[in-house]
Amino acid sequence: MRAPKTLSTGVLLAAAVLAPAAPAFAAETAKVVTGPPSAPGGVSTATCPAGTHLTGGGYRLQPDADGPVRASGPTADATGWSARAERGSVVAFAVCETED
Repeated sequence: MRAPKTLSTGVLLAAAVLAPAAPAFAAETAKVVTGPPSAPGGVSTATCPAGTHLTGGGYRLQPDADGPVRASGPTADATGWSARAERGSVVAFAVCETED
């Protein structure tokens, strides 16, 4: 039966395909931008400055928050990060990056 030989060859090919590529050496600078505190139950949005792009984000609940975060994610245009707490205030942050 030839299946074991084919499987063995497939595994070797997969290993060759998954080998890491040579690293890119572009200089990148990350900056964390913080949005304003939201009103209770409101939205906080952190927007990346011009010349940068969003790479991630998150939120920090304020001391008055006593409920879960209802939304946290990139803005519709992917230029920042927004968050909304169910009860209380939240502060959004965006991780923005630029190439030097």
